[in-house]
Amino acid sequence: MTQINESTRTELQSATTERKSRAGRRPRKAATAAVDGEATVTNRVAEKAEAATHGVSKMNTHSTSTDILNGRTLGKLVLFGIPRADQVTDGPVMRGLVEVKTESQGAPVKVQVAAWLKIGRSSGTEYLSLKVANNDPNDPETYTVGPFYGRLFRQVEGGRTRYFGFIEEAEKTGEDENGQGTYVTHWQLRVSAKPAVSNDQKTKYISGSVAPSQMNEQEEESANLPF
Repeated sequence: MTQINESTRTELQSATTERKSRAGRRPRKAATAAVDGEATVTNRVAEKAEAATHGVSKMNTHSTSTDILNGRTLGKLVLFGIPRADQVTDGPVMRGLVEVKTESQGAPVKVQVAAWLKIGRSSGTEYLSLKVANNDPNDPETYTVGPFYGRLFRQVEGGRTRYFGFIEEAEKTGEDENGQGTYVTHWQLRVSAKPAVSNDQKTKYISGSVAPSQMNEQEEESANLPF
């Protein structure tokens, strides 16, 4: 488990963004989004994701389904912009889903994602703050998956735009001397994505993949060491 406070987390992510931009990081191959080829299907998925994640900012007792999302999860990510007319104050600017193929489920499981536009406190870097969760349809105050949280950063190199970030399960353990929260990270998934557009060129969205992060691999290797 990795412990880190809020300010350090933001500085690390900002530094990573700047370092990768300077070094011209070789882009990872992003998985195709959970979107069918037809534009009508793309729009229908966007509407469904928006409806299913309505009120996702509420937080209460959560039931974590670790068989769906955990440190070994492989899946697809898609995020659609919410029209300005439909946005609410302090609400998300994008909605979408993570599609996961699990061993226990026949069909892929879709976990809803909501994204808020944020600015780093110390770095001034813009990023998307992610909330990944499914609400119980019979009790919207209860979660059947999550909630899990993450961040998505934008990287622009020349005329090419890429997105990278993470989704994680972290537990707040207290506060430091500056009043910033301290957390223990139980697991983390890497997010790699890029801009995409529907076949009719009318719907733009973010398409990518989630996969185990290097942090998990390093911790597993350390766990096998005798000392």
